[in-house]
Amino acid sequence: MKHGAQRDLLLVRGGTVVTGQASLRVDVLCGGVGEILAVGPELEAPTACTIIDADGLLVLPGGVDPHTGIGADAAGFAATADALAGGTTTVIDVMQPQGRDMAQAWRAWRQAAACAPVDIGLCMGLPGGGGAVMGGMDMLAGRGVNSFHLSMAAGMADRDILDLATHAAGLGALCVIEAQNAQAMAYLRAALDHAGVSAAEACPLACPPAIEADAVGRAIMLAGLVGAPVHVGPVSTAGACAAIIAARARAERVQAHVLAPHLVLDEGVYDADDASPYLMCPPLRDGTHRRALWGALACGAVGMVASGFSPAGRPGHGVAGGLAERMRVVWRHGVQAGVMEAEEFVRATSEAAAMAFNIYPRKGAIMPGADADLVLWNPDAQEMRPASAGGLYGGIALGGQPECVIRGGVVAFRDGALQEGATCGAYVPCPAFRPGLSARLRHAARLSV
Repeated sequence: MKHGAQRDLLLVRGGTVVTGQASLRVDVLCGGVGEILAVGPELEAPTACTIIDADGLLVLPGGVDPHTGIGADAAGFAATADALAGGTTTVIDVMQPQGRDMAQAWRAWRQAAACAPVDIGLCMGLPGGGGAVMGGMDMLAGRGVNSFHLSMAAGMADRDILDLATHAAGLGALCVIEAQNAQAMAYLRAALDHAGVSAAEACPLACPPAIEADAVGRAIMLAGLVGAPVHVGPVSTAGACAAIIAARARAERVQAHVLAPHLVLDEGVYDADDASPYLMCPPLRDGTHRRALWGALACGAVGMVASGFSPAGRPGHGVAGGLAERMRVVWRHGVQAGVMEAEEFVRATSEAAAMAFNIYPRKGAIMPGADADLVLWNPDAQEMRPASAGGLYGGIALGGQPECVIRGGVVAFRDGALQEGATCGAYVPCPAFRPGLSARLRHAARLSV
């Protein structure tokens, strides 16, 4: 499903197109119902075509944020205008049913997401096992949902994880597992409460690195037992990265994501007078873990960066900001710092997530037939957020800057402002992975275990 209405022709000329594979100085022609029509050097401008000069800029595929936690919250989806301003054109949102059946949760989510300024895909949270839940998975798979969120942090039992991962794999769907040890965290929280330790100080103490490393290894092992591919995250520790790298070396089908705050913030923020923006699970770690995350990101073991955005006051473990800064954090501390190349940046912020949720090359690519989601990126821009600015990234350096964002062939953001002519985003169906491919992957996973 494309964006519907016929678009005017739009030619992006003179920029350097950067994909996950290469950088080339070529032009991009957009039109149709919101797709890329042609890519090539010095394209001739058709009659009645709007030309955008991208000289001196990079032309990137629109960013794909693989994890937000907005749910059925229309105001939360309106806030994704910040994502658009930061270069993100597509968001994969995790919806928790919260007592509703799957069909009710689906309808409520679709209604809330209808006027989001970015394109939206869905990863449905599963409250537990059982026939009703599996029936809901079948229904959602027919409506373009190919991923399901399982939370070990909320105490999901191993048996339920095994049952649901097996059923998901049979549907050609992916399980996204929030890998933490719920019982150990509950024990530590109770001890900290008894000792009168404050919420900010308790945040990192209630979820030490060993808990995450153990849980990530266990999640990978459980998925491998039933031959199911698995996505774990968010990950925040060196131990979790090591478990993922070891599993991939055994040819297990494992992918993962990291939250942008974990790449640049450390546990020292919990000493601040107002540490409320940083109360998240997993908590922020020290520099040793940050360096491991950057290494895993650069080599592709942890393939993608998410914002983790969740509206303030919503239940869950996300952060109440950071949509606009996700890509800028990775550019400044990855590319401008010499840790990553521009092509690796595109993979981490767009292409890898599109592939993970089976919407590539519709998303995450610049080629004929792909959605015309483009970011005209100033690679030299730098900004130091003053500490007095507060919020999630107060006192943090950001790099790169979207000068123009095109979503579905229409200019949606330009010169620092959203454009009035831009329409709402589209729902992005995430098709199931091919059953034959799924069967081969399951067989390979069993062999590796």
